[in-house]
Amino acid sequence: MVLNDLYSANSSAKIVQFADETKTLPDGSSIIYAESDGKIVLYHKRPFERGTTYIYERKSGKVFVNNKEGNNKDKREMLRLGSYLLEQAEESDLITLNVQSKGDK
Repeated sequence: MVLNDLYSANSSAKIVQFADETKTLPDGSSIIYAESDGKIVLYHKRPFERGTTYIYERKSGKVFVNNKEGNNKDKREMLRLGSYLLEQAEESDLITLNVQSKGDK
């Protein structure tokens, strides 16, 4: 899901998430942050709710929420959630994955 939204041919991505998948933020939610040269993707999941995927396209400046074009309010919410992750998570609890598409060597 997050990887599919990031990849284009011959690209790489960086993903930041909790090392322990059962760990949550103080509000009980979980967030996965990912970025590539072309996009920033943030996935937010609250308990007992469907997850929300935010995709920010760097070139156009557009944001998409669950594959529908969003607005400035959605951009602000994406920024708020990214800040929330960084403020509430201990660095030692997070893991950063560097992933390359199959086309890269």
